[in-house]
Amino acid sequence: MKTLPFFLLTALTLSLQAAPVISEFLADNDGGLKDEDGDDQDWIEIYNPDTNTVNLAGWRLTDDVLAPSKWVFPSTVLPPGGRIIVWASNKNRNAGQLHTNFTLDQDGEYLALSAPSGTVATEFAPAYPFQTKNTSFGSGFAGTVTVTDGT
Repeated sequence: MKTLPFFLLTALTLSLQAAPVISEFLADNDGGLKDEDGDDQDWIEIYNPDTNTVNLAGWRLTDDVLAPSKWVFPSTVLPPGGRIIVWASNKNRNAGQLHTNFTLDQDGEYLALSAPSGTVATEFAPAYPFQTKNTSFGSGFAGTVTVTDGT
């Protein structure tokens, strides 16, 4: 049996690590989850599928392909398998509950999460489809997750 050089094993290990992703979002929240102000805002869920903790500092969310750095995450630790809700409320807050400086369009629009390097981790392009009120949209995953107020 041949052994692989250390640098090749390292490269293989690094390529198996996943980046955080947009796992789900809700573009027409009417009476569902409420933010800390009691408002039922649009929201975006970020999921860390990796086995390592990720600090989202410098990661970006946008609803405009021409403005990839529209909203930038502050230092936010996301554990392995962890999820965080970011409110797409146009309130632009980066302490406590996180709020973007844009909202989501029920009729569909571009939505992306990118790394500090600019590499796109998740995008709905050219636009996600029309969204039904109080119905979230996202990628498939195995298991069940319950999102409740205060999450």
